[in-house]
Amino acid sequence: MTTRWKRLTALLLVLLTLLNAGSALAAEEFWKWGDVYEEKLILGLPTEVTDLQVFQDELYFIYGDLLLKCHEPDDTPETVYELKNLLPENVKEDMLYASYDDYRLFTDGDSLYIFVTFMQRIYRLDFEDGEVKPMLYATLDYSTLPELNWTLLDDDCCIYYKTNIEGKVVKIGDKIYMLGSEWSHKTPNLINCLISFSLKTGRGEIVAYGVDTISEVVSWQQNQEWASTLLVYYNHEEWYDCDEGYSHEIDERKLAVYNPEQRKAEETVLNFQNLGLENQLTYLMKWGFYTYDIECSAFAWDAENRRIFFLHDDIAWFTDGTMPARGFDRIPTEAIYAEYGFFWKGSYYFKTYDDGAFVCDMSFFERPEQYYYFD
Repeated sequence: MTTRWKRLTALLLVLLTLLNAGSALAAEEFWKWGDVYEEKLILGLPTEVTDLQVFQDELYFIYGDLLLKCHEPDDTPETVYELKNLLPENVKEDMLYASYDDYRLFTDGDSLYIFVTFMQRIYRLDFEDGEVKPMLYATLDYSTLPELNWTLLDDDCCIYYKTNIEGKVVKIGDKIYMLGSEWSHKTPNLINCLISFSLKTGRGEIVAYGVDTISEVVSWQQNQEWASTLLVYYNHEEWYDCDEGYSHEIDERKLAVYNPEQRKAEETVLNFQNLGLENQLTYLMKWGFYTYDIECSAFAWDAENRRIFFLHDDIAWFTDGTMPARGFDRIPTEAIYAEYGFFWKGSYYFKTYDDGAFVCDMSFFERPEQYYYFD
């Protein structure tokens, strides 16, 4: 056998080994403590993790009616607070919002907050002598956003609001930002609006309408360098007709710093044109044709290695922004179903809308410089 064929054979063996190793990769469910915490049924459905937030190097998350935290990824979570203590006394435990989906955690880097959306209230969680003391921090006024039709309901137990909020909440100064939609989803320009609320007056404002193609508000506020930055992801492409009679697509997806005062994106943090992503072809049963899904989601920042993680199609990717993105793990869903992502203690996590939270297998690349298989 010639030296050339020996090299080719060795190369094929390496490729087969990598392919076999890669086929075993799969993001795993974050929740793994069912033997410690008794599973509860809320509204007849099993409890799941509904929100997560990194704060001061610890991971806080909501599981059913409990606020839990982990010091390390393999630690057994400890109970921080029972969320039912935030409810008015006359609230019944079997009410719709007892699912605790309407409790959202966020941070400004200095404090941890919990937004109880159906009550229009935001609490700051103060930690004193090993105990958590929620302090009412702000009361919002949804009636200042009548376009969104966030309905006030009055039944025999209490008065509460039905809202339509997606993704993370970002606090900058005395305002919070998030994506909000009109309740019925019947008005296109009122779907996924960038909205803000003043934490002083409680008044809300639509900063950007849904037609601006902002599909994610990105919260990296647990990192000091991003604590005062509002990041948004634009999921957009343009099609242009050429003189030759065919159309071509211009990729305009980007992760950018948003200036809410000027109501426009400024600095681009990540441009997707040169990341080497190829959109997978998907058949739409409803419309009867194939289309390409350009969606990216769940952006996370690895501060130590200066990398950005995100999801596209059914793959988790990372990039340093100067090199093409590298897929490193397969996920059990698709990017369009992911709500947000975060990086904690060496691993990339993402939260889905309906299936809980997942942590990716990071073993494919043990060091950030291992960008390619071969030099």
